[in-house]
Amino acid sequence: MRYNWQQNDWPHFRYDTTGIEDLLFQFAERTGRISGFFQGLPQHLQSDAIIDMMVSEAIKTSEIEGEYLSRKDVMSSIKRNLGLNPELP
Repeated sequence: MRYNWQQNDWPHFRYDTTGIEDLLFQFAERTGRISGFFQGLPQHLQSDAIIDMMVSEAIKTSEIEGEYLSRKDVMSSIKRNLGLNPELP
């Protein structure tokens, strides 16, 4: 697989949405359902879920670059940067 900047048409991408319109609709519908479920959670569970997603994304992004980070350290850093006490569960 090539990086975007290695593509012949970089940075002028061309694409045809007709092949993915149904998938985009399904994605939007599922996203709405998940959003509705999420909105129904208590605030503290919403916060926990958002932080957990941020931690997972940070770890995955680092792994792409060959860095392997501690989940605990990443969570502590995110909570500290958000002004939350990293010692609290």
